[in-house]
Parts: sequence; structure tokens; C-alpha cells
Amino acid sequence: MSQSGKSYGGAIPRGLYVALCSATLLFVMEAQAQAQAQAQSALTHHVRQEVIRGQAQFLSPLPATQSLRLDIVLPLRDQAGLDRFLQELGDPSSPSYRHFLTASEFTAQFGPSEEDYDALTRYATSNGFQVVGGSRDGRDLQVEGPVAAIEKAFNVSMNVYRHPTENRTFYAPDREPSVGLPFPLWHISGLDNYSI
Repeated sequence: MSQSGKSYGGAIPRGLYVALCSATLLFVMEAQAQAQAQAQSALTHHVRQEVIRGQAQFLSPLPATQSLRLDIVLPLRDQAGLDRFLQELGDPSSPSYRHFLTASEFTAQFGPSEEDYDALTRYATSNGFQVVGGSRDGRDLQVEGPVAAIEKAFNVSMNVYRHPTENRTFYAPDREPSVGLPFPLWHISGLDNYSI
């Protein structure tokens, strides 16, 4: 760099170099933030170990029109607060001793927010699912839809595999599900029928 600070490396003016570096860094950070916002993973595992280890032989994709029923479960909102509450609930010296909560009180303190539950419902219906049950108090949304909707909504491929120890086939996703929501899911039951 020259003594005047006007050039960097003798070829690019220092101000331009700094501006280019800053713009590149901002672009990378924004891309990472968008990727995280668009691909929240579930907090539990969904891919069978037999699929991961190659013990279950891939046979074919699951037909795109086959309808499945799923139960999408949202996580608790304040696990640390719930842990404290449970300790106080059993502590005779605590003012909360044996002061149990109703389902709605529990949801208000520790369950998913109404905004998150509504966002999940909109996400499901906009991806081709029909809502068939569930509740915010239960932290779940029960939906039905074709395999094509499941693959689109959860960024998976649904496949048919030969069971490694039983004389039958099963279906399962090829990877962990991810969703285009600003929060993760706890679990999605119904993505496989490995266990009968």
C-alpha cells in the first residue's frame, strides 16, 4: 500500500478494494441467512439407520399420487422454563408446589405460539395438504396429502425399500426433512412404515 493509502497492492484503489470485500461479505452472510430461514430441519431423526447403512435395498420411488397421513409436531417454546417449573412443582418450599396448569395455561407458557401454529397450518395447506386434525394445545397438526406434496414440503424423496430382516417392503424418506419456516419442527410422524 502506498504511503497515501490510496492504493492496495499497487493495482486496485484501497477504497474500491474495501468496498468489494464488504459487498462480498454481505452477500455471503445474506445467502447464509436465507438458506437457514428456508431450510429449518426437524429436531428429531427421520431417516432409518437401515437406509443410512445400506442394509435396506432401494427398490423404487414411492408413487407420487399415494396419499399419506402425517402428524407434524412443534417443539416446546421454553424448555428451560418448563424444567424450572417442574422442579418448583415438586418442591414443597416453592410457591408453585402442586399448582398444576390446565392445557391452555401450559400452551400459553411453554407451547408453540399462535403465530407459529398458524404459520405451520398455512405452510401445510399451501403445499397441498389437507388439515385433518391436531391442536395448538397438543402441539401438532395432522395432515393428509400425496407423496408429491410431502417431497415438495419437506425436501425429501420418498422411496420404497426391501426390509432387511422381514419378508416385506417399507417406505421411508431418503434424507432428513427440512421446511421453509422460520422455526424448526420437533417431529413428523408417518414419513415411514418401517415398524408396523
